[in-house]
Formats: sequence, C-alpha cells, structure tokens
Amino acid sequence: MTVVSAALFGAGWPATSRGAAALLRECAARGWTVVLTAPGPSGTPALTVTDPGRDPVRAALDLVDGKPSHAVFVAASAPEVRVARLAGVPCVAVLGPGATAAELRAAGAAEVHPDAAALLCALDDSLLARPRAFGDRRPAASGALAGRSG
Repeated sequence: MTVVSAALFGAGWPATSRGAAALLRECAARGWTVVLTAPGPSGTPALTVTDPGRDPVRAALDLVDGKPSHAVFVAASAPEVRVARLAGVPCVAVLGPGATAAELRAAGAAEVHPDAAALLCALDDSLLARPRAFGDRRPAASGALAGRSG
C-alpha cells in the first residue's frame, strides 16, 4: 500500500486531551492515514504501531509504506520532535506535560498548539491541511491491516 499522506501521532501526544478524538477523526476524514505510536482514544479511525522501538516515526511510516515527504508528525515532547526532524518528517507540536512552546520550537516543531482542540480549530492553516497538495487521491481504505484500532 502506498500512502499518499499520513498523520503520525507520537506516544507523548496527549491522546486524552480536549479535542483529541475529534482531531483524529477529522484527519482521517480529510484523507490522511492516521497512525498512532501508542494507544489513542477509543473509536478513532487509526492504525497503531505495536512496537515503535527507538524510532517511532520510522516505525509508523513502515507500517503504512509511507514516505517522510508525505507525512506530518504530531508530538508533545522535544525528543519526539527531534526524532521526527531526523527522519525528515515535518512536525506539529501540541503542548504536553513538562514541555514548553519554546522547547518544542527549539527542537524543530514547525507549529505549536496549546492542545488538540486548538490544533483542530487551526487545521486549515496547519501542516495537517497538506493532503490537498497531493491532489484528490486518497489511500484505499482497508480494515484488514494489522494493528487497526477502532
């Protein structure tokens, strides 16, 4: 399967924060393949990497046969932002426990949002609006993939 675009959500991303499930659903509705590197909110249209190991960004891309140029990573910690940058994947950050906006930006986050709900409100102006750049092609839906949650 070749993924046109993937939204990758790091383990440190606060999946229980305000607006988290709605953000995941909206990313999927816009044609993104949503991949979580840790369990997320129940009932969301996402694949989950069962063992992200030392490189959760690469593990998420490998799960969906994705390319760094067709992905955006959502993180909540400076180490996750740095891992995304090393993998060549642009990163959007959401403030998480123990992280400041300045630390996330210094680590390489292109955007920093207070929480998932704020990112959802700014989605059209965010890196997560980028699937439009690839035209109207969308990856084929397949519920048979290993790791499918929902």
